[in-house]
Amino acid sequence: MPTPNEQAKGDLEDIRHNIEYIANGRDPEAPQYLTDDLGKYVRRPSAVPAVNELSRRVATVLPGTKLTEQDGQRLAHSLWQSVAAIELSERQTETLQNDTQALLMSIGVAEDGAQRVAAQVGEVQRVVNDRPRRWYELF
Repeated sequence: MPTPNEQAKGDLEDIRHNIEYIANGRDPEAPQYLTDDLGKYVRRPSAVPAVNELSRRVATVLPGTKLTEQDGQRLAHSLWQSVAAIELSERQTETLQNDTQALLMSIGVAEDGAQRVAAQVGEVQRVVNDRPRRWYELF
């Protein structure tokens, strides 16, 4: 898993604020800001639609949820990892999806909405991941 450098830490704060603004409905531009902040980490143009869809799904399920600052930080980190992590194994991707889904459900997102976001995390990883499968993962 990638660890955020100083610039990424600042971006994570921005992502957290965007998530909080989406959850409480304070800023109608927050979904676009979330898309822009996650888009900074897209390394290939073919991944842009998947990342945009991830942002859209998050913006659809979050309004009205009870999001604490800690939960906002965790969700921001999960979304950032979804885009920035380019060498996750299938197992790591699955764990990221499950953790994201569980977090969303713990803050009040309906299970089907959380599943749609988690599925898109997997789709983002499919298009951003550069890691070749290792020989021992084929068995």
